[in-house]
Amino acid sequence: MGRIPRPETKKNIVFQAFILFTQKPYDKVTFDDLERVTGLSRGALLYHFKTKLDIFNAVIENSLLNRSSVLNIPIKDKDCLKNFILDFIANSAIAIKTMANLGIKNVNMAYFNIESQAHYFYPNYNKISKQQIVTDTKVWLNVINKALDNKEIESPIEPETLALLFEKTYLGHAYAAVSEDKGCDVDLLKKELLSLYELVKKKQKK
Repeated sequence: MGRIPRPETKKNIVFQAFILFTQKPYDKVTFDDLERVTGLSRGALLYHFKTKLDIFNAVIENSLLNRSSVLNIPIKDKDCLKNFILDFIANSAIAIKTMANLGIKNVNMAYFNIESQAHYFYPNYNKISKQQIVTDTKVWLNVINKALDNKEIESPIEPETLALLFEKTYLGHAYAAVSEDKGCDVDLLKKELLSLYELVKKKQKK
């Protein structure tokens, strides 16, 4: 009778490989490295994944393809844009703390390392990455349109452009944080996004 694959073993391989690929480029990671971080033999690794590329692709699918900075944030009725920003910041802080507990001090550098390799080795990742930005920008647009309808904000520019400003402000901060020792400064990001919010917040008439 053949061996029954243990799901937790496969998940552990992907998890440990994720941490490894945040630290080293794909072409520098060896099976010796994978054996060391997983505690498994070469044969055990190959039982679950036929090649190193298969392991890398599983890491990409687990860590990047379903990743969204805003998709799962609920849109509230009252002060929806401001509360959306605050919830976004809170989620970012949780993600940073989670990664720190795994020994990853700069989450932006970690994802930058993996994502840059994905553009080379994962099929169609360039198109996938572009679509993720489009999807996240649409979420911002939905929030902004609701904020406009509720008279929370008033904007002299088109909602689509304002949505891009929020998304690109975050992306720009995330990219700049790659070079920082601790990565994203959530307090600074909060200040940046709320400053943008204050520019469009509906002013009370005196």
